Amino acid sequence: MKRIAIIGGGSSGVMFANRMRREFTEDEVELTVIERGDKHYFQPAFTLMAFGLDEGEDVVRPTKDLFYEGVNLLTDSVARINPKNNTVTTTKHGAVSYDYLVIATGAKLNFDEPAGMKEGLNKGESVFTFYTMNGALKLRDALSQLKGGTIVSMSSENPIKCPAAPINFILMAEDRMKMLGVRDKYKFVLSSPTPSAFPEQPYQETLNSMFDSKRIGIVNNFAPGEVDYENGFVRSYDGKKVNFDLLCIIPPHEGEQVIHDSEELGDAAGWVTCDKYHLLSNYYSNIYAIGDASGVPASKTMTSARLQARVLTDRMKALLVGKEPTATYKPEVLYPINPKNKKSVFSDNNYDVLKPLYWNLMLKGLI
Repeated sequence: MKRIAIIGGGSSGVMFANRMRREFTEDEVELTVIERGDKHYFQPAFTLMAFGLDEGEDVVRPTKDLFYEGVNLLTDSVARINPKNNTVTTTKHGAVSYDYLVIATGAKLNFDEPAGMKEGLNKGESVFTFYTMNGALKLRDALSQLKGGTIVSMSSENPIKCPAAPINFILMAEDRMKMLGVRDKYKFVLSSPTPSAFPEQPYQETLNSMFDSKRIGIVNNFAPGEVDYENGFVRSYDGKKVNFDLLCIIPPHEGEQVIHDSEELGDAAGWVTCDKYHLLSNYYSNIYAIGDASGVPASKTMTSARLQARVLTDRMKALLVGKEPTATYKPEVLYPINPKNKKSVFSDNNYDVLKPLYWNLMLKGLI
């Protein structure tokens, strides 16, 4: 019997564990998931919650309820990965041995940068983020009380989970004020640390045209170095300023500390370095990374997590029966834009359908 340990019970970890449980019996494969959190969030709903379009029902479920019978869930933290002796060191359960390890630790928000952001978020008067559930609810209340001014949607740096999220937020904010009949009281700005706020063609031209028609300003190559929440501006590292009355900022993302603390697993940002086609560690032949934890380009979306879980399951099936794996990961990233209107620049999308699909089919490995 082979032992597979999975670090992380987020979307990619759950999808992979359940797919493998459907393929192999408990006598054939022992599956152990190590996840520190007892709650699992449907994160795409956070944007909707910021506009009062989702009340939070069915946005969160107990982690233990997500797995098929026969998946061993340890509610615990991993302090260190020990690749040379094929174990992971946990806080409460000691050492967990494995034949194969799948790292699905996700992405961690760094609230320490830029300077002043954490203080502004804690004060909760003009600086907000919808990348946490609590943050989305605070933003909802602030938007309902706002009487005018400049609303800024800003990314601190890339990569981030769901690269389209800051675009989606500013489009929904503009649409909300237009529906309320107060559009002329507001100025809307999208800020990006990259040369273009939008993905590559053919979407770039379409979105630029959309933003022009909606009179939404774009500030590119803006890397925020300081958030002055008292005076209402963000200063970039090269001295440029963006003023705001309400700032919705996405904190920098990084890998979990355990990746830094473990030998030869990740890069300087804590993302697991691995082959972008096979999801295999650059250093160890029995360690894989999927989902947000991976340093693979275009990997930090739910679409990517689902596809990577499927590809890795196919590769693992081949390995466990002594065959050469042939399944290859090729990104198929879909960025839903303005789900309130059930339309998207990149793909048709209906969040009323997506949520039950996520809980009942995606996480169970059925699609």
